[in-house]
Amino acid sequence: MRGGVLVVGGANLDLIAVAGRLPARGETVIAHAYRESAGGKAANLACAAAAWGAPVSFVGRIGDDSFGDSLVRAWLEVGVDTTYVRRDPAGTGLGMVLMDERGDYQTLVVPRANGRLSPDDVAALPESVWNDVRLVALALEAPIDAMIAVADAAVDHGLPLVLNAAPAEGMVDELWPAVSYVVVNEYEAGLLTGLDVADPKCAGTAGAALSARLSVGRGKAAIVTLGALGAVVVSVDGTARHVPAPSVEVVDSLGAGDTFVGVLAAEIAADRELTRAVDAACRAGAAAVTVYGARASVTRDRADDLGEGASPSPAERPSTKGVQA
Repeated sequence: MRGGVLVVGGANLDLIAVAGRLPARGETVIAHAYRESAGGKAANLACAAAAWGAPVSFVGRIGDDSFGDSLVRAWLEVGVDTTYVRRDPAGTGLGMVLMDERGDYQTLVVPRANGRLSPDDVAALPESVWNDVRLVALALEAPIDAMIAVADAAVDHGLPLVLNAAPAEGMVDELWPAVSYVVVNEYEAGLLTGLDVADPKCAGTAGAALSARLSVGRGKAAIVTLGALGAVVVSVDGTARHVPAPSVEVVDSLGAGDTFVGVLAAEIAADRELTRAVDAACRAGAAAVTVYGARASVTRDRADDLGEGASPSPAERPSTKGVQA
C-alpha cells in the first residue's frame, strides 16, 4: 500500500446544536439549528487523509448500533479501510457540540465504545498491516494504554509516528520516545509547555520546547497550528518556519485541525518535503472551515482552489530559555 497511513483511535457521531452565541456557565440558550455529523479526532484525520488520496486503514471501536452504521458508511464513502474496526455493545461514541454562528464551539465527548479500545486490539493486527503502511497517525481521544501499544508497535516496525497530542491532557511521557512529528494547536502547545502561545513567534518558542522532547534519530519536528495564522514548524535542530494559511470566510471550524493532521500525514507518507506538506495541510484546513461539519473531506482540488500558500521563509531560531519542557 504505497503511501499508506494507519490511523488508530476514537470515532464519534457528533450531535451539533447551533445558536447565536455559546451559553455562559449555568445559562440556557435556545439553539436555532441541529445536525449530526461523523466525527472523532482519529476518524476525522483518517477520512481527511483518504480524501486527500492516501490509502488509509482505521483501527477503532464503534457501537453495534445505527450510529455505528452511519460511521462505517461515511468511512467507505472516502475509501477508508474498516477491516479492523470492531463493533462493541457499549455503543458508538458521541460528541456533544455547542456552536455559535461564527463557527466557534465547545465539545463534550462521551467515549462509550472508544473507551474499550485496548492493547489487545493492537496486538490482534496481522503483520501484513504494518508491512503495508508507510506511517502511523494517532490522536489522544482513546485509552492511553492502547495508544502506547500503537506507538511501541510503530517503533518496532520502523514506521514514523504523527501524533496529534489532543486532548493535551492525555499526553504521557511514555509516548514521547516514539513520536516523529507532534502536532498541537496554540492551546495544546500552551498546556504542554506552560507558555502563552498567541502568535507565530510564541509558537516558535513553544515548538522548540516540544521538538526538544523528541528522541534523537526518530524525532523530526513539532508543528504548532495557529488557525487563520497558519502553522509554525520547528525541526529537531531548532530551525523554525512559519507557514501561512489562505484567508477564508469561516463557516464552521469544527474538525479543521483534524483535517490539517490527516492531510499532513498523507503528505509525509507520500514523501513530501515537510514545509510543503504543512503548506498543503494549511490549505486543506482553511478549505475545511468554509463548509459545515467536522469531516469536510477536503480534496486536493478544493484546497488548490484557495491558491498555494505563500512561500514559507525561515524564521529566527527560537530561544528555549525559560521554557517548561
